[in-house]
Amino acid sequence: MSKLKNLGVNLGLTLGGLLMGVVIGEIGLRVARVEGYPKIGDVVDSAPTRFHTSDRDLGWKLKPGVSGEWNGEGVSFVQVNSDGLRDREHTKTKPPNTLRVAVLGDSFTEAIQVPVEQTFWSKLERKLGNCGAVKGRKKVEVINFGVQGYGTAQELMMLRKKVWDYSPDIVVLAFFIGNDVINNSPQLEYDHYRPFFVYDASGKLVPDMSFRNLPPIARNERAVSFVDRMPSFLVNNSRILQVIKKVDLDRKKRQLSGDFTALSSQNFNPPQDAVWKDAWRVTEGLIVTMRNEVVQKKADFLVVTIGDPMQVLGDVKVRKDLMTKHNIQDLYYPDRRLEKLGEREGFRVLNLAEQFKGYTEKYQVCAHGFENSVPCGGHWNELGHRLASILINRNLCENLQQSQVPKK
Repeated sequence: MSKLKNLGVNLGLTLGGLLMGVVIGEIGLRVARVEGYPKIGDVVDSAPTRFHTSDRDLGWKLKPGVSGEWNGEGVSFVQVNSDGLRDREHTKTKPPNTLRVAVLGDSFTEAIQVPVEQTFWSKLERKLGNCGAVKGRKKVEVINFGVQGYGTAQELMMLRKKVWDYSPDIVVLAFFIGNDVINNSPQLEYDHYRPFFVYDASGKLVPDMSFRNLPPIARNERAVSFVDRMPSFLVNNSRILQVIKKVDLDRKKRQLSGDFTALSSQNFNPPQDAVWKDAWRVTEGLIVTMRNEVVQKKADFLVVTIGDPMQVLGDVKVRKDLMTKHNIQDLYYPDRRLEKLGEREGFRVLNLAEQFKGYTEKYQVCAHGFENSVPCGGHWNELGHRLASILINRNLCENLQQSQVPKK
């Protein structure tokens, strides 16, 4: 009996000590103003930044009319027009004697890292206006439909949902080599709050909109902590659990960088497993579908491949070391693959990476990166946008001039 009594006393003291420790910890964290993260809600806005908002079809989009300073990577003033485009206002009805170019893409095209006047699409508008095929005959408008984080699936849906309202003469798809194939695969992409396309039993490419019914906790396992699986009243009233969640997510964030580098490096080798083969099959199917719809509207179609920072590093040794580290045989495999797709399917592909590399090697400069971010990494700086505008303009202008030559 005395043993049971002692056991009960010890258990009570232990539980009491733990409870007291929790109370002291809760008070101490609050007094010290140590903040954590509350539990993820039942409804969460999928917007990647304050300039974006949720969208039932696209996952997210730019928020119409929003504006403000951006200094997360690069520095700019962001102004979104009334139709949700990072661009000036454009009438949906195309003005007379106007050549319209629609540019679809992701964060490289949205380009909030640089001021509007430095973006490749803004520079392209000015350059193309001086092309001999249109100068003095037509006004040129280049309209930016880029949204950060978009894959080819969302870009195809943007084409259908918004682009055709503006009656473009040319549609440019800016394809980022670094992650667009990954974005198009539910098996490879971490963030599942987006539409995907899949091949059905008949071999037809169809949209999968199941993300609409996805609970926030299932959206991205890399952005969810084990704490989020605990009762809401417990997490939202416990500073200790909120701090534990913050520590857990900070750890996942650090791990994500390395994991994604390893994943994205697989872009540069031929697919070795069923998941990557399917990702490429879907990606190529989406591009061909987009080409078909553009041709049906009697517009011209151009795919522009945007190189991964690793592909365009001016330091040859660093580039070769990265290839060795990730067992990459041909750093331009995805560019060449898309070029061959264009040859088979009859559309133009402009690969920027090797031309960028030639410039950065010659002048030992960086086309990517900012002082407040990763040197020579991340998104295009002003130089990157300038080089892209020159190369895209050359391609479009030459094609416009050739189209005016009488056929024999």
